[in-house]
Amino acid sequence: MSPKTREIAGVYDHIEIALWAILFAFVMYFVVFVMPNVSETQAQREISRVQEIAAENAAFCEKLDIKRGTNKYSQCLLDIGQFRLNAEKRVLDFVY
Repeated sequence: MSPKTREIAGVYDHIEIALWAILFAFVMYFVVFVMPNVSETQAQREISRVQEIAAENAAFCEKLDIKRGTNKYSQCLLDIGQFRLNAEKRVLDFVY
């Protein structure tokens, strides 16, 4: 092997070692800093989703001119919640 070829091969070896080191560092960062917060992040997203759905349900009942705090309003919220649950179940059954 000529000296020029050895020099090029040596550069590629150094680049490969550097890439493996970067990958190892990223995996360590992910395990130490990201993994412990995954469940907390999922819980925050779920809370946000539930609040958005509740706001949508309330807005729909108010759009139908049902006054907040009445029995009819409570029943409207329950009916919309049941409708949404059935629709989501149908979609999940269709997809899976």
